[in-house]
Amino acid sequence: MEILAADIGGSRARLLIGDYRDGRWTERRRTIYPSGDFADLDSLLLAFLQPGDAPQAACLALAGPLENGRLRMTNLPWTVDAADLTARFKLRRLRLINDFAAQALGLPDLPGSSLCTLQAGRPQADAPRLLIGAGTGLGVAQLVGGSALQSEGGHAGFAPADAEQDALLQHLRASGEDCSLETLLSGRGLARLHRYAGGNPALDAPAIGSAALAGEPAAAAAAALFARIYAATAGNLALTTLAHGGVYLCGGIAPRLLPFLQAPAVLQAFCDKPPMQALLREIPLHVVIDDLLGLYGAARGAALLAAECLAGDAHG
Repeated sequence: MEILAADIGGSRARLLIGDYRDGRWTERRRTIYPSGDFADLDSLLLAFLQPGDAPQAACLALAGPLENGRLRMTNLPWTVDAADLTARFKLRRLRLINDFAAQALGLPDLPGSSLCTLQAGRPQADAPRLLIGAGTGLGVAQLVGGSALQSEGGHAGFAPADAEQDALLQHLRASGEDCSLETLLSGRGLARLHRYAGGNPALDAPAIGSAALAGEPAAAAAAALFARIYAATAGNLALTTLAHGGVYLCGGIAPRLLPFLQAPAVLQAFCDKPPMQALLREIPLHVVIDDLLGLYGAARGAALLAAECLAGDAHG
């Protein structure tokens, strides 16, 4: 059965057409478009689909809240209606899912070459996996028993781990700023840390990352602090979820700051949770360096729908 998968964010739309057969999906064609070039989802899908394409099962991962089969994109002026799409594109099954849930679903299909392992640990095959993604915001999701569990963990409160971070929290409070994790672990958060370190307030996150890698002192200090807070947060959430299947740092920022995440102080921040250091040293910690993770998850979601269709045919 032919499947359609898409991972659509505010800046990029990744689409895949493939086949589901014998319990597995295979890719046939993949394209990446600038999302903003399209007025709506229909025009994007029509640009991607070619004569002869006839997907019957589709899973679309979209950044936005889903309610009663309708989704309004957070960073695009699009409203998506599942029933309308199903009829217009003659689909048998369609699933709209949150973009971060799709990334969690994609973990089983992620090749080892798409990971940079910070701590090998002792992974347990059937244990929960935890995904933490710093980008525009901070996303948190779990993969448990093949099901993606969404959360709003990115809006949990920031917990300082040392004197430097105590001073940072006091600065945030004195400035009247929010003290959630996302305040610091996001593109805006990296810029906030850069200003705190005395850096140029006009620089955005990509520019700060480049400056940090080039050794500019304020940018490097901000990146190192960002990495330690990221790792400490990952350790806290790993204890909360007992993620013995592994913790995966994803999103656009982690791969760009990889040298800072590979620093010894980062792994120490992940494990330094007395008396649970030994437990945390058993949990694998990886950085995802593949930006197709969400598309893999959408393809897995489409494959599950295709399996349901074929099972229904067999019993019909």
